[in-house]
Order: sequence, then structure tokens, then C-alpha cells
Amino acid sequence: MPSATTSNYLHAKFMDTLLKGSSWSAPSNLYVALFTTAPALDGTGGTEVSTSGTAYARVLAGPTDGIGSDCWTGPSGSNQEYSNVTELTFGVPTANWGTIVAAGIYDASSGGNLMYVATLATSKVVNNGDGAPRILANQLKISRATC
Repeated sequence: MPSATTSNYLHAKFMDTLLKGSSWSAPSNLYVALFTTAPALDGTGGTEVSTSGTAYARVLAGPTDGIGSDCWTGPSGSNQEYSNVTELTFGVPTANWGTIVAAGIYDASSGGNLMYVATLATSKVVNNGDGAPRILANQLKISRATC
């Protein structure tokens, strides 16, 4: 999976904190969402997999696993890359989810603010009866953009 890109929301929070001294607290939980249409960096336009009768739900992804272990490793390399430590496993589909083209990281299990978005290198069709979709350890990457 390619590296995730910072959303407009998160970028503004970082910049306001750094440049304006605004107070912002990092979210206590992060959740990974799957999309059949990737959202824009402002969080609009995406189509998340339906939760109605599909057994789909966002997956908790840190910042810790609830027992004190980090869910992310990093930074590493010249791009200051972070990646997921453990496999992220979604529910077993009970209906077709469609073709997954992107993943997003949110600050809530539903709704909430988009933090990062990543387009999958290879889209994945998820149908009723397929095994539980998963993102393998070290496959979801967040890194600094370089020119």
C-alpha cells in the first residue's frame, strides 16, 4: 500500500499548533476505514464501505493497542516513515463490499475527521463470503512527502 497523505484537517491542526500556538490534542484512538471511492483530502467525495448488513466496521489502529504497546513503528528512513506494527483485520463480509480502492485513518469509529488517506496500489474486490479483509503488518505507511 502506498504511503498515506495528510488530510487538510490534520495539516491545518499541525500548522495552527506550530505557527499560531493553538491548542490541539491528538485523538485518543485512530480507526482505519475502507473506501470504494477515495475521499479528497478535505474528507469529501469518498464512498466508505456500507455498514448496513455487511459486517463492515472501521478497525481500531492505535495509537496504542490498549495495553500499552504501540500500534505504529517509526520514524525510519529519509521520508520519516511510520507503519502499522500489527495486522489490521476487518470483519468477515456478510454482503458484497465492492472494490476497495483506498483506506483512510479517522479519529472516530464512525463519522469523525479524516487524518490520512492512502490509495491502494492494487484494488481489491471484497464479496460476501470472502475471508476477513486485512492490512498486513508494515503495509499501511505514513510518511513525509519529499520533492
